[in-house]
Amino acid sequence: PPGTGYPQRVHGAFVADDEVHRVVEYLKTTGEPDYVEGILNGGLDAEAAAGSSGAPWAEAGGEDSDPLYDEAVSFVLKSRRASISSVQRQLRIGYNRAARLIEQMEGAGLVSAMESNGNRTVLAPAAGE
Repeated sequence: PPGTGYPQRVHGAFVADDEVHRVVEYLKTTGEPDYVEGILNGGLDAEAAAGSSGAPWAEAGGEDSDPLYDEAVSFVLKSRRASISSVQRQLRIGYNRAARLIEQMEGAGLVSAMESNGNRTVLAPAAGE
């Protein structure tokens, strides 16, 4: 019972495998598919991916977007250095946050993936070009 430390035994309905298969077959024959077009098209459309500024590397404003992202992008484009430690020093933030910002830039196509020597190439044109 609620409020006590004793376990309560509950039961659920047993459904045999053949019964599940019959229900699935019925739904296959009578149901209409309800596809999510965004998944079928490979994700977001071009306008949504470009973000509000229209720049192809602009971060789409999501719940988990970092408020320092724009400042980090500006620094990387001006300095042409896409290293975690340089972003960390410039913005005075911790390693994990700087690494997350660089990974977001990589996902947005601003910087390359880490090369064998540990460096990243800035792919976006310099600020002001």
